[in-house]
Amino acid sequence: MTFNQLLKVTRAAIVAALIMTVAMSSFASDYVVKMKRKSGVYAIPCEVNGVKRDFIFDTGAANTSLSQEFVNELLRKRRLLQTDFTGAIQTRNASGVIDNNTTINIRQLKVGNRMIYNVKAIIAVSQKAPLLLGLNAIDLLGEWSMKKDLLILHDYDNPIIVQQNTIPTNRVIVDDPPLVDFEQQVSEITPLEPQTPDEVTGNATHPSTRLLAYKGDAEAQYRMGIFYLNGDGVDSNPEIAVHWLRLSAMQNYRPAQRQLAECYSLGVGVDANEDAAEYWRQMAEREPAETDNTEQP
Repeated sequence: MTFNQLLKVTRAAIVAALIMTVAMSSFASDYVVKMKRKSGVYAIPCEVNGVKRDFIFDTGAANTSLSQEFVNELLRKRRLLQTDFTGAIQTRNASGVIDNNTTINIRQLKVGNRMIYNVKAIIAVSQKAPLLLGLNAIDLLGEWSMKKDLLILHDYDNPIIVQQNTIPTNRVIVDDPPLVDFEQQVSEITPLEPQTPDEVTGNATHPSTRLLAYKGDAEAQYRMGIFYLNGDGVDSNPEIAVHWLRLSAMQNYRPAQRQLAECYSLGVGVDANEDAAEYWRQMAEREPAETDNTEQP
């Protein structure tokens, strides 16, 4: 190789290195998240109140959506409070049918290296509905772009402040902040049991009653039990009915105690057990001041 050829090669290498340096510096402040392709859509790893799950990155959905199955898991892991169930909303599904959905507040939602707070979500009708990351959460991520299966979050070195009608102010944090100690927070604020069920299920009817039942209202839990016993607006399911009745009965709501006694006596939703039936009959007849430390059947 002649000197001139060597010089040209050296110059080309220098130019290529400079171009690469400029390109790398352009993306140095970006954070890249690899997504998973599932059934023609892309899913992205997220954390809801510290619990990891893949969400479909759905720019066509206005709202973030959780399945009832995932809400069950969050309740079991004590990652939800009674105050996190915020209301009800009507949505139109793909078939054009109006659904009445319960709304929920996600206190911490982590996407990539971004942590956003107080994101409104709906609990989908289906028990196993897909988890959707909707525009109300995506819009809080700041500038982003997609390249095949990569989600690129731009300028992650710069905090993004997002004002919302929530307290505390909704914001994005670019580092990995310590997660809230939900175990301690729950124990300090309010116990979840027995007021809040460790399982929620059923379809999205009777929205006001369902919301109150989620929040621990004994009468609403009793009514949910009756709905499932009679198939009133929901598919009849005696086992789910007994679940709601028991939650209400544990709060000394007498109609629920009497109904639960009948379920045990007749074997509706549970194995027939006359001892358990008699226990709940006696509980229903006790004076309000009386207490009982006996283990509940």
